[in-house]
Amino acid sequence: VERVGAHSDLIPGAQDTVAALRQQGLKIGSTTGYPRQVMDRLMVEAAAKGYRPDCTVCADDLAAGARPGPWMALQCVLELKVGDVAHCVKVDDTLPGISEGVSAGMWTVGLALSGSPAGLTLAQYQAATPDELAAIRRQVTPPFEAAGAHYVIDSVADLSPVLKDIERRLAAGERP
Repeated sequence: VERVGAHSDLIPGAQDTVAALRQQGLKIGSTTGYPRQVMDRLMVEAAAKGYRPDCTVCADDLAAGARPGPWMALQCVLELKVGDVAHCVKVDDTLPGISEGVSAGMWTVGLALSGSPAGLTLAQYQAATPDELAAIRRQVTPPFEAAGAHYVIDSVADLSPVLKDIERRLAAGERP
């Protein structure tokens, strides 16, 4: 719990992405493998930096269990009062998180460079060459796709075009 503050910086571009989503009237839920005690501390840190999801569900919040089952994602659906799960998008940097979204019937987006699989700090990411980043993408993308990710992007900052494509696919009658 004490160390979480040292690792609470927002992903570059995340705040702008969230602001754009909110301007579109979208709701933001968060699921996490962290226990509630850790997440409560992290949410204070994130709020101080401008990020406040509409709901947060932690691994120890539900008796049904955590990932890769759909329960945390579906709890967000309930709390956010979303009428159609097919209109939900689960964005995650972990394979169990992608499986959670697939199990819940949501569109899923894996994060290739801004999360756990890449294993980069911000400084390492900024210092990496385009070839080094491409190599990481080639390494982490296939497992995300095998887990069922509909899309794999570098970071949440790259989400807006994906959401537009999902809107197009929904309008064409596609479902996740």
